[in-house]
Amino acid sequence: MSYIKLNTRFLGEALEQQTAALQKSAHEHLNRLNDKSCVGSEWIGWYNYPKTRGFEQEENIRAFVQKLDVTYDLVLVIGIGGSYLGTRAVTEALLHSYQGVLRDNKPMIAFAGHHVSETQLVEVLELLDKKQPVVNVISKSGTTTEPGVVFRVVRDYMEKRFGKQESAKRIICTTDAKEGALRQVADQEGYASFVIPDDIGGRFSVLTPVGLVPLALLKLDTRALMEGADRIFGELSQSAEHPVLRYAAARFAAYEQGKRIEILASNNPKVSHIIEWWKQLYGESEGKEGKGLFPAGLTFTTDLHSLGQYVQDGVRNIIETFLSFEQDVPKRNGVEQRVRVPVQASRLDQLNYLEGRFLGEVNKAAMQGTMVAHFDGGVPCLGLTVPELSEHGIGALFAFFEVGCAISAAMLGVNPYDQPGVEAYKKNLFALLGKPGTETLGALLRERL
Repeated sequence: MSYIKLNTRFLGEALEQQTAALQKSAHEHLNRLNDKSCVGSEWIGWYNYPKTRGFEQEENIRAFVQKLDVTYDLVLVIGIGGSYLGTRAVTEALLHSYQGVLRDNKPMIAFAGHHVSETQLVEVLELLDKKQPVVNVISKSGTTTEPGVVFRVVRDYMEKRFGKQESAKRIICTTDAKEGALRQVADQEGYASFVIPDDIGGRFSVLTPVGLVPLALLKLDTRALMEGADRIFGELSQSAEHPVLRYAAARFAAYEQGKRIEILASNNPKVSHIIEWWKQLYGESEGKEGKGLFPAGLTFTTDLHSLGQYVQDGVRNIIETFLSFEQDVPKRNGVEQRVRVPVQASRLDQLNYLEGRFLGEVNKAAMQGTMVAHFDGGVPCLGLTVPELSEHGIGALFAFFEVGCAISAAMLGVNPYDQPGVEAYKKNLFALLGKPGTETLGALLRERL
């Protein structure tokens, strides 16, 4: 039985039939992943990663954290794209939203290097002043502009505050095994370092040291994360009817029928960065050669009072996937923290029919009602259900989406592992900032601007 369930009953009859017809093709692409005959096969080290390297790597990282010879209450992650989105997805979902204030007995996490906003970096530096930080900088090359510039600033801050010897204990690099600027810096300064595998691209790297190092520093259950992913890979070796194959087939069927946007929707704000991680994974993997579904995200019920109107009545070029977790209630000391609608004598708010019910029940009904409403409005809908919002559940979801993405992109006929379009803005950025060798382009851009 599949750990993650997929409900296709609200796709519509025609699309459901086409999905069933395409499932054999999806399974053929899965076989090409297994025998490494797929396009971009040099980048599929992520497939079945827990078994091949992941469990051993996770154990080594956990041992490193246990022996770390500094006291810290803040983990600062410096990275962009796949170098931070997976970590943020897990921490936003599982850590307290006000970590460090209400949970000051556990480390909190902050992120930098995923933009070059001066105002926000100032706030990060102010936070560092109030905490005892460790820094995990993540970059394969060390020359990517955003994390590279921010790491310069943070490294300077750490050395001025702690001195070179102490700051060297507090800075951890995740980078290439042998090459690149960050590798040279780590070796020169004596920073602890972990390796980004050569055969795994950034957006598929969450289960590698890219995600494992910061999550282990936060004392999250990285073993369970790996076990959840391994569960999905194990299921795929035993079934030609796996939900991930239907998911990939449904996406391609919708694209063939003229859909151009996939919305991933959830009714839990805590998983909004799982959606952000998913958006990068699918957008960067499929959006090339004029092809691909545009990945968008909504959080309900909040967005039902804004973009919900468009989804209900706008252009019918959308397919919508509803992501839910059966058990997502937080626990404190093993006890579920539930909230009931209280009983009141007054009936002014007309909500007495909800008295005594858990808010989760209201939230679930809103999600179910929305799926039916959007389907009735002409939007094909999928329901994706994970048993629990936990390290195990999220690890399984990561593996599910990674496999689904690889198959879906292969069905589109594009290489899921390159990103040629990402370089366009970088070329112009370098020219506008005067990088040596870009003077001519810089002059042309400034004239156009």
